[in-house]
Amino acid sequence: MGYGQLMEVYKDMGLPKEVADRYGLADMEGSHAIGHTRMATESAVTTEHSHPFTAAADMCLVHTGALSNHKHLRKWLRRRGLEFETDHDSEVAARYFDYRLREGASLSEALEAGLRDLDGFYTFTMGTRDGFAVLRDEIACKPAVLAETDDWVAMASEFRSLANLPGVEEATIWEPKPAVVYTWSLQ
Repeated sequence: MGYGQLMEVYKDMGLPKEVADRYGLADMEGSHAIGHTRMATESAVTTEHSHPFTAAADMCLVHTGALSNHKHLRKWLRRRGLEFETDHDSEVAARYFDYRLREGASLSEALEAGLRDLDGFYTFTMGTRDGFAVLRDEIACKPAVLAETDDWVAMASEFRSLANLPGVEEATIWEPKPAVVYTWSLQ
């Protein structure tokens, strides 16, 4: 589902372990992974219109929440030559961040620009070839928890999702602050 040279994106349905086994992901080597479980509240459970969204080579975005100005931003981005595959507000966010990155912004700068330009409530997790980032809106009404050890960093909407990670008992665990960009780099 993704494109680029350093990142692979898989979209499938089922329990996380079953999906990982289906694609042999447990045996893969890599630096980071982003997973998203979607409970269909407004539509059928399918991989269409689902996260993560890719908008550039070696970049993907998972978003919880809702953007209120995504239709306006879609028009603004289309005028700048971007094309869309879905009507999903998360794709708009992914393409917005891609646009900012192509303008020369760093990952942090692109996400900080999003605080100005993206209206709504959200938590974004974005993976790139160099690492990943987390950003919550200024109100931070969507739940999020981060866990970090010397070996890994993980983000989820609830601790239960992190509870079985290896070494979690030694992890520093915290709730990301509103309107603060958190980034981790491979360098």
